[in-house]
Amino acid sequence: MPPYYCHDQATLLIGDAVEQLRTLPERSVDAVVSSPPYYFQRDYGVEGQYGLEATPQEYLDTLRLVFREVRRVLADDGTLWLNLGDAYSQRKAVRLSSHQEGLHGARGARPSWRESRAAGRARMSRENLIDGQAVTEKSLMMLPERLAIGMCEDGWILRNKIVWAMTATTPDPTRDRIPGKWEPVLLFSKSARYHFDTSTPGTDSDVWRFPASSGAGSHTASYPLELPLRCIRAGCKPGGTVLDPFSGSGTTGEAALQLGREYIGIDLNPAYHELAKDRFARRALTP
Repeated sequence: MPPYYCHDQATLLIGDAVEQLRTLPERSVDAVVSSPPYYFQRDYGVEGQYGLEATPQEYLDTLRLVFREVRRVLADDGTLWLNLGDAYSQRKAVRLSSHQEGLHGARGARPSWRESRAAGRARMSRENLIDGQAVTEKSLMMLPERLAIGMCEDGWILRNKIVWAMTATTPDPTRDRIPGKWEPVLLFSKSARYHFDTSTPGTDSDVWRFPASSGAGSHTASYPLELPLRCIRAGCKPGGTVLDPFSGSGTTGEAALQLGREYIGIDLNPAYHELAKDRFARRALTP
């Protein structure tokens, strides 16, 4: 299948992340910066989407498959920067992505619990199985940590667990715990020696202070542009190629192009690639 979009330094591929990664040559990218869909957080409205697996164990297993392919296509001196949020084991109905006209059921309101349940978009805590055991209700499931351990078993080297301290977040209505104001950014390499530019501003500490992204266009799950800019400056050689297997609205791509790198983005949903194309076009028109 030809690329969905290919112009100047940017290539966008449409389809499942694993399948599209398998079309790329070994050691063909120099850095990967990505934030996969979080577990049971949003419905992006496309068949085969990640994040809505039947159990968190299936979710972790699926992501490990993706990052095994990422490891194959990454150069020996390349880096992987992975942002992934955690989730609580609790009764929950998934939200529809804001690009859809969803969040409205047949009666012009949010879908009822029964409607969400019938659509496979609602879960009980007892269904949050990891290694065949339900995660205790209200407990954090430790998904970033579990994924990191699995990836290390697959041969990755975990070099940093960076704290992304969010300087501006939406209010958290929960009253029996401290509101979450940070997420991890995990730095992996596939070799003991890899490209890393220690002169990159901000890399003197593993606490990075950026605002929580308000979204790019209508893709509200994107991280702020400053985050991939820092990762690419530090972990991708000049003139190299940056990959995001969960490209979304193209935040990583915009950062890569701004820094003179080439970009390959993969996504299942053509609507997000259209957002990315618009971003790249606006950037090209900016003096």
